[in-house]
Amino acid sequence: MKNRPSKSRKWAGKQAQSAHLRSMVIRDALHTWVIPTVAGVVAFFMFVLYNIEAVSADVSLSVIGVLALLVLLFSGLRGFVDYVPDGRRLAFLAGFVVLWCAATGYPFYRTVNRGTPLFSAELLRNAAPVVLPLHDKPGHYSLVVEGHFLPAQGRETRTATYQIALGHDGGTDRLLEGTFRQEWSNRRVGAGRRSLMVPVMNESNVVVDEVDDSAGRDLTMQLTALSAGVRESVTVHIYPASVPKAVLIALGVLALAAALVVDAWRPKGSSDGLMATLTVAALVGVAVFRGTTAATPGFAQLIIGALAGAVGGALGGSLLWRLAQALRKHAH
Repeated sequence: MKNRPSKSRKWAGKQAQSAHLRSMVIRDALHTWVIPTVAGVVAFFMFVLYNIEAVSADVSLSVIGVLALLVLLFSGLRGFVDYVPDGRRLAFLAGFVVLWCAATGYPFYRTVNRGTPLFSAELLRNAAPVVLPLHDKPGHYSLVVEGHFLPAQGRETRTATYQIALGHDGGTDRLLEGTFRQEWSNRRVGAGRRSLMVPVMNESNVVVDEVDDSAGRDLTMQLTALSAGVRESVTVHIYPASVPKAVLIALGVLALAAALVVDAWRPKGSSDGLMATLTVAALVGVAVFRGTTAATPGFAQLIIGALAGAVGGALGGSLLWRLAQALRKHAH
């Protein structure tokens, strides 16, 4: 009689098979649904914490936006999880991740978080000009103007305008104008018969403008006009430009070129142009978010940027991939 395998050998074989299946399931989960699901759960809790005022809008918006960008990056690269690329490609992919984050994540973060102002001051109406000490500091700056509404009786919608003369050496180079708004609306709280309409005040009292001081000279600001209904002064803050436009364009072009290289490494017919499409979507979304007219971008601007990125990615990514394919065929 042939020797039958012992029970211990059968058990060891079943254990090895189970371990192999378990590792396959875990590997499949990690490069499909686990990371996007975890990011979604974290984003949901951050939004809840923001709504109950446990965290600030800047923190919540930064975390949710960066998580969304990282999920896009993961979706474009997860096809490379199944195998370990050679050293050259692995180094390129690592550099691509850094470049991609620099072109998308950093500009998004700096839009939400401007950092510490270089200079702050109170401008009184018709007072002497205030000097911005920018001598020997040429560059582009963001000027944030903040108004302060006076208490009012009732719930009336109010607007106030201002005018600031910006110049140097006693002259005026340009007039900066803006509008503050204070509006009331009703918000439903609760559900069903127990729901209530609660009055909510929406105030837009911050305006952002751009200041170009390419010559690197001291500038002056004077509040020449201010509507009634607000305090007799406005607060101004000067911030350095987050990321120069030329640098943003260069980073975007490099990220797109690198994304096309990543897509070229995929097997034929496997997610053609995926990384390029997601890169276009991220760049368009961040550009729309940065270009918003809101002084303090919020979740409304984040949603608009996401929608614009989805449309731009679908159209621009497909066009870019087809163009790259045509150029490759022509080269061969």
